[in-house]
Formats: sequence, C-alpha cells, structure tokens
Amino acid sequence: MTKASRFYLLFILVMTAAVLASCGGNSDGDNSEAKNDSNEDVEGFPVTIENSGREMTFEEPPERVVALYQQEAELFAALGLEDKVVGYSIVTEDTPDEYKDQIEEMDVISEDDYPSKEVMLEKDPDFVIGSERTFQDNGVGSIEELDELGIDAYATESEKPETVDNMVYKQIEEISEIFGVEDRGDELIEDMKADIDEITEKVDDVDDPVKVLVMSGGESSSAQVSGGASLDSYLVELAGGENVFADEDEYLFEASWEEIVERDPDVIVTSFCCGTGPDDLEKVLENSDSMKDVTAVKENNYVAAQVEDTTGNVRVTRGLEKLAKGFYPDKFD
Repeated sequence: MTKASRFYLLFILVMTAAVLASCGGNSDGDNSEAKNDSNEDVEGFPVTIENSGREMTFEEPPERVVALYQQEAELFAALGLEDKVVGYSIVTEDTPDEYKDQIEEMDVISEDDYPSKEVMLEKDPDFVIGSERTFQDNGVGSIEELDELGIDAYATESEKPETVDNMVYKQIEEISEIFGVEDRGDELIEDMKADIDEITEKVDDVDDPVKVLVMSGGESSSAQVSGGASLDSYLVELAGGENVFADEDEYLFEASWEEIVERDPDVIVTSFCCGTGPDDLEKVLENSDSMKDVTAVKENNYVAAQVEDTTGNVRVTRGLEKLAKGFYPDKFD
C-alpha cells in the first residue's frame, strides 16, 4: 500500500470516527432533551390531597375526566383543561358565555340525570368529579368501588362553614394542583376575588340590610328554603342582604308559611333549576293565602337566581352580582 493510500485510509477512519462521535453526541442530546420534556410533564408531582376521608396521590395529571355536573365541566374549561373532559352530565341552562364554546365541544353522557355506571365506564375515565351524594352504589359507583377500578373519584365536599373560600377556591386550588396547572388556578382565583371585591364595594355602605328569603321549592303548607349553613346564605350577606333563616344551621330545610310570614322578608330569591322556572315559584307564593301580606309578595320583590349560580363553582361571581343588583338596583346604575 502506498503512502498516499495509507494516508487516505487513515483520513477516512478519522472522519468516520468523528461523524460517529458527532451522531452519538447529538443522540445523547436528543435523549436528554426528551427526558427533560418528560420531566417537565410531571413537574411538581407526585401530588397528594385529602378528599372524602382519604388521601389521594397522583403521580401525574389524569388524562380522561368525567364531570358529573356541568358546573364541574365549566371549571375545567376555566382552567384551560377542556380537552381532558371526555364527558359530562346534568346539562344546565344559560351557560356563561366565556365557557360556552368549550362546553359545546364536550360529550354529554346524560342530559338530565347522572349516568349509569356502565355508561360512565364506556368513557374509560381515570378521574371522576362529582358531589359526595353522586358516588352511590346504585349510581356511578361508590368512591371505594371506583378506587378499586383504578379511577380516582374526587368529591366536591360541602365544608363548613360554606364560604367562597371553603366551597370554591379550595376546589380550584386542588384541581389545578392535581392537573399541574397551579398558575392558572391562582390566576382564576385572583380574577374572581377582584370581581367579588368590585361587587361588594358597591353595597358596603348599606346601613339597613334587606331581609331575604332564599326559596327553591314550595308546597301547600311549607317551602324549601336555605338556612345559614348554605353558600346561598353567605352570598346573600356578601350582596348586602340578611338571610331571614340565617339562624338555622342547615343547608336546605322545610319552613312553614307561618314561619316565613313571621320573619317577613323584603325580598324573595327564587332559586330555580331542573325544569322549574322562577315564574313557577312566584306562582306558589302568590297562590298562598298565608303569604299575601308578606312585604316581598305585596311589593313583587323577587330576584331570580339559577341554582348553579349560587351553589356552583366558577359561576359564583355571576350569582353574587345577580343578588346584589336585585337587592340594590340603584347602586348598579
């Protein structure tokens, strides 16, 4: 072999080694970046929260969510997590404009009631969110049963006292933590606080609060009303009113017409849902001989509030505004 041939062969070997080293370096770099990307996906995990009497630990964000109420689907839309929702149930009226497009893209798995266990499981969820009463053996299944199936069941617990902090912000904080979007959760809460502050500032100077009855149903001798343990009652106070049954440490209970007459509310909030409209509740009141001398009935002082606006999650600021404007319309001119 000539010198030139040996030199040429050595050159080829050196260049080949350099290329291989370069490829190897790039490959390692790509793997490193891939690993970093993977780590970023689960940054901040595992996450552990307490819910419904047990600890829930998440090694990574859930991927397939079933919401058992539309309000909970709206929460996921508010957090930019609408793509995670594979189905929701209990369709409600008057969806807020800011969530309408996202909600319309979600599958409805049961329109007027909770889905059966079989229907829910067809969506192959790894996370189900609903109130404690929705997780029943004869419904979608108990929390224990879903845990055994590897499905995380998150119950929107009713904490006492029922305040916006305990009932709304806490849930936003936990869901945003579970799904790794805490910044979005913080931003949502700050926006809601700002809205609430703006509303309450307008009624802060009220010297003589209006007396308010929150009614969600009625019969010939009694009405279903909200007691002092309810979020409705808390919102009434934030809106500058005074719940006439604030002294009753209950969420909902039956009050006789006589009790209502004795407390003589200035305003009646007709809390409606599920096919019953505010007009239906007003007719119940106006057809009751007992109620004809009550101030709110005589003066036709009714404020219609959809149940979801005063008991739901991200709608709560809208509910508060409806109440405050209904109690003191002159302050919002």
